[in-house]
Amino acid sequence: MAMLHKQYKNLRIICILFVAVGLVSSLSTNVSGQDTLTFSINRNVGMAFGNYISGTYTLQGSGPTSIQNLTVYFNGEQVHFVTGNTISWLFDTANYEGGATNVTLVGITDTGILYDSTQTVVFIGGEISNIITIGIIALVVVLILAKYGPRLMRLRNK
Repeated sequence: MAMLHKQYKNLRIICILFVAVGLVSSLSTNVSGQDTLTFSINRNVGMAFGNYISGTYTLQGSGPTSIQNLTVYFNGEQVHFVTGNTISWLFDTANYEGGATNVTLVGITDTGILYDSTQTVVFIGGEISNIITIGIIALVVVLILAKYGPRLMRLRNK
């Protein structure tokens, strides 16, 4: 009977250890899930077709309070830097080379821990942007003439 009681006691200790390890691992998962760096790119003036953007945009982002500064990179090249754990930066795509652009926001804590988040967008260059704008205006003019052209011609013939 004493042997059975000792085995039960050992089993109870093992179960308590498993529960404790489970609680600790779930707590650490929740904490690390909150420690993320996120950002968005929002249009102010310009046009966008999905990830194809042209014009003036605001990059807004934030991270954990332990972050001391944030740096924005376009295709690995630093383009903006702020101190603190939040950013709201206005930029114009015309000031950067057109094409696929890997936008990365990197934050660093005072202990050297790095956080980063990346999005890929395509900057529409100035010439292509002008061609798209002219094409849209031409399409609108054609549609207006198709709808109202016959009425205008009748008014002109009176």
